[in-house]
Amino acid sequence: MNDVDPDRDDELDLPPAEAERDRRRDHDLRAAEREGMRTGLAKQFKQVLDAQLKRAREAEDELLADERRTREPKGSHRARRGAGHPPE
Repeated sequence: MNDVDPDRDDELDLPPAEAERDRRRDHDLRAAEREGMRTGLAKQFKQVLDAQLKRAREAEDELLADERRTREPKGSHRARRGAGHPPE
């Protein structure tokens, strides 16, 4: 339990009670940083990111499909559909 930060020389000069108060204060100040790391919030954040990724992929797929449709020469879908059958 004796976590002394080597970068903090002033902790060595403080009485033990004061040093503990400083550690508690520092811990409380860092609580805001840890707030976002709670399990529930992390899960929510991941769900949001996954939903955004899914929408982006769907939009990209739709754009690629539109692009393929515009590149395809007119009437080519008929030729493929009847491939292997004699013309009527």
